[in-house]
Amino acid sequence: MAISARQRLLVSAVCASSILLLSACGGGEESSSDIAQNSEQRPSPGNPVPPSPPGKTSKPYAYENTRFAFANGCYSLQADGRFISESSGETYGVTNNASQAARFYLRPTELGAYLLMSDYQRETGQAGQFELLGISDPGGEFLDTTGMFIGELSYLVAGLGDTTNLLLDPIAPLGGLLRELGESLEFAGDQLANTDVRPALATVDSPNDLAVWKVNKLQDSEYTLTSAVTGLMLGTSEDGLTLASPSLRDTSNAFTFEPAQGCADYPEADLSLEVADDRGPAVYLREVDRFKNIKGIDNDDIFGYVDTHSHISAYEFIGGRVNYGAPFHKFGVTHALENCEVAHGPWGTTGFVELVTSGSGPHDTQGWPTFNDWPRYNSLQHHQSYYRWLERAHYSGMKILVNHLVHNEVLCGINPQKQNDCDPMEAILLQIQRMYEMQNYIDAQHGGPGEGWFQIVTSPAQAREVIGEGKMAVVLGIEMSKVMRCGEFMGVPECTAQDIVERLDQLHQLGVRNMFPVHKFDNAFGGHLPDLSSGIGIGAVLYGGNLLETGHPIEFEECPEGTEYVGDETDQNADMQAFGILDQLLFQIDYLGDRFPETPEELKALDPRQGTGHLCNRRGLTDLGDFLIQELVRRKMMIETDHISRKAAARILDITQKLGYPVINSHGGWGGTEALRDRIAAQGGITASFGGVRENWVDRLVQDGNRPRPDDQKVGPFGGAGFASDVNGIAQLANNPGSAEDEARLYPFTSVDGRVIFHKQKTGDREFGLYDGRGVAHYGLYPDQIADMMLHSDRPQELIDDAVNQLFTSAEAYLRMWERIENAPL
Repeated sequence: MAISARQRLLVSAVCASSILLLSACGGGEESSSDIAQNSEQRPSPGNPVPPSPPGKTSKPYAYENTRFAFANGCYSLQADGRFISESSGETYGVTNNASQAARFYLRPTELGAYLLMSDYQRETGQAGQFELLGISDPGGEFLDTTGMFIGELSYLVAGLGDTTNLLLDPIAPLGGLLRELGESLEFAGDQLANTDVRPALATVDSPNDLAVWKVNKLQDSEYTLTSAVTGLMLGTSEDGLTLASPSLRDTSNAFTFEPAQGCADYPEADLSLEVADDRGPAVYLREVDRFKNIKGIDNDDIFGYVDTHSHISAYEFIGGRVNYGAPFHKFGVTHALENCEVAHGPWGTTGFVELVTSGSGPHDTQGWPTFNDWPRYNSLQHHQSYYRWLERAHYSGMKILVNHLVHNEVLCGINPQKQNDCDPMEAILLQIQRMYEMQNYIDAQHGGPGEGWFQIVTSPAQAREVIGEGKMAVVLGIEMSKVMRCGEFMGVPECTAQDIVERLDQLHQLGVRNMFPVHKFDNAFGGHLPDLSSGIGIGAVLYGGNLLETGHPIEFEECPEGTEYVGDETDQNADMQAFGILDQLLFQIDYLGDRFPETPEELKALDPRQGTGHLCNRRGLTDLGDFLIQELVRRKMMIETDHISRKAAARILDITQKLGYPVINSHGGWGGTEALRDRIAAQGGITASFGGVRENWVDRLVQDGNRPRPDDQKVGPFGGAGFASDVNGIAQLANNPGSAEDEARLYPFTSVDGRVIFHKQKTGDREFGLYDGRGVAHYGLYPDQIADMMLHSDRPQELIDDAVNQLFTSAEAYLRMWERIENAPL
């Protein structure tokens, strides 16, 4: 794709308008001036929609009598006095009798576009059979196996033949597309082995692009339905349903949507919860009993927790064929989590990254509806953050989610399974696009732009506004080794200061507010924090990757003994002297030698290896790294110091301390030593650890929340401690040692605010609990894990209470940190 085209697409995503523009010939569409502020979801008539976004709002629903208001509702469709009648099995007809009208469940595929589903039936263990109004593809010429349109549009329109009254003058909205190919194209091959292969208006049995209809408002309560692929308008006649060119629109194309009852439900993952309080889940700390009488907590302090480190867009990283599944799909869960064979091969035997990182061997690839083998806490290349699972966590109090766009060019290059560009900027831009598409998709499910619970924010003020409306604030960050294409090879940077400014401006414009200067490899900004794990594992892989990416091994030095780097070291990247080469050789022997098995006890005295605990990357922050920090500060962007060398992290802290500018350690020990993490907290920053299990998690939350920090930066007496899920980041989620007895004690459980009752989460046929060997199998089980920590931890009750208080003040602590960044002097 050309750069200009890509930028236009992404800018449109930022403006929450990534849907394709409809032809002006379809009648009046809502203009931007008609769009009011965000409000709670309004249920459509007919079947109840999924529960409304939690929390409070005083704003009325903004999209009454618009094309967005039909989301997940049940309707009969009438045009020119004729209803669309029930399906005969192969096609839909028309009728003047309202009692014989088909009842359609309108499932949004994007803002203003719908599947018209008249039935869905599913037996246990089966994916299910749909009944949808669409255009058939009996010859298999136009759709791939996932329902995406891949055919030639001109042949499709020509093939529709006598099901339309299409006149090609003017050709709108098809424009020059058909003219370029000629107006006299005829559909060839009407018969194949005595089977009619012509496409036609029909009853189709699975969601696909030919069953998507875009709805446009005409006037009052009348709308047109336009095929998303062909641009042709649905209509009625005495003989049945028709498709017409927009230029021929008349009263037969003007539909009204009559509320109906009894539609079949569209298949979806369950939230498996009940909102037990009419006010919905709590938004503010003072609404919750445990915080009501605590000194120092204000009325507008946010109740809830932050996931400081996640990767919900990682299904597109390292080439897009490694992490199977997606957080959303326009056709829903049946397509988002269908079968990983497409990426991992039969029984998962070609999913090399999955086999290496999970160590579980071949597996049943079927997802929906059985999920026999995945997801599980350690199935690292099966998507674990489907949007309904995230929504369940939101109901438990998750108010902020930081999604780090992630990529590694070297791993992408050597990965044989890929469909996406390995270029670092292209990979990140694609993931940004996907996140806005996800926001728009969830908005569509809830009735219009800004109506969904998943809202990307670019400032703490916007985050507070979104959370105040009962929604979740999503922050976009970047975690990648060659950030903004700024690698280095043999010490020579691969970008300039001007490149940094231009690329940072582009990312900032697209909503990115958080960045890691360095990730797994050395780059033009500084050295990385080496993986000092033992054995042949990820550490060895990353060591080799750094060598491949930079042309040199990790250059080690002795870590400061009994202290930490200060940040004002003059030798941040000093040239290696000749006498240091021998020391470097010994350091390399220590690191590489630790990949081999432990020495037998009787030979330990002869083993020259010293382990790796004394090894630090000698590369600190480069001059370009200093420049990057200054540019991030100038844009008020959050700076993450995880994964960067200890020397470089200390340098960043030295720079930002003088500015009163806090930084972030978002995922545990990757932030370096406890001394560095304490310094981050003392300077007003955030430290967070991985979500854990029971007493282990209690200890982490208590430690992070009680790190030394100024009293005026606390939420009442609490420092606040979020957690890092690192979901989809080639990192295990938490396991759980519980038993059947523990399960009986846990379920059902009530949220910390006392307003939501949770049951075991169900997706398809599978009930997910914590104690079946799968642990936190997917993101929707974090509410369960929090409840398990509170109920089953082997710690004194006062420590458990402190851990819970630190966790549920972490969203407010994060926002205050972000506000300190915005208020820091330049």
